[in-house]
Amino acid sequence: MSDSGIGLREIKKQMTRESIADAALSLALEKGLEEVTIEEIAQLAFVSPRTFSNYFSCKEEAVATAGTQHNHELFDELAARPQDEAPLRSMATIMVEAVQGLSDEQLAKTASKLRLSLQHPSLRAFQTAQYDAIEAGLREVVATRSGTSLERDLYPWLVTSVAVGAVRAATSLWLRSGAGRDRLPELMTAAFDRVSEGLPAPEHQGARGGRG
Repeated sequence: MSDSGIGLREIKKQMTRESIADAALSLALEKGLEEVTIEEIAQLAFVSPRTFSNYFSCKEEAVATAGTQHNHELFDELAARPQDEAPLRSMATIMVEAVQGLSDEQLAKTASKLRLSLQHPSLRAFQTAQYDAIEAGLREVVATRSGTSLERDLYPWLVTSVAVGAVRAATSLWLRSGAGRDRLPELMTAAFDRVSEGLPAPEHQGARGGRG
């Protein structure tokens, strides 16, 4: 088979995967996760239940996968950052820009999915796996750029864990506060700044905003 044939096949598989995941999230938000069946997801995605099972182990995995098709682009963007830039600053830049690049609809869907995962432990496990996958991909790039080893060195593990943790903390606060879309990149930037400063204690207990 030609290279173009293989490429088209992979594109079709990716499109099918995205269609199933989007259908799963749409139904979960409409009906509630417990009420959704694999058969309903398959029908909405125009595939068979068997095809669903070829891509996902359960409906929770499908829901958690929705909207993640561009996550791999973060790894290429990190690799393209200036070589002399600190990895934590590089990751802050690409992650904030990724959020800023989301449409209102994309961000709303992401927020709805994350809120759904807070309500369902079974879904939360798969959502955590998505964060883990992002962290693993970033870790590979950091190790390459820093000349460190994933088998011997703590550095690539630590810096990527801190970066993903900063994003998760900012996102959790954003969801809890119910603030508008502009607040999320602000909180993410504040989280990375605080980490870079060594996490000094707030000047005033209970202080509001990104400095808290």
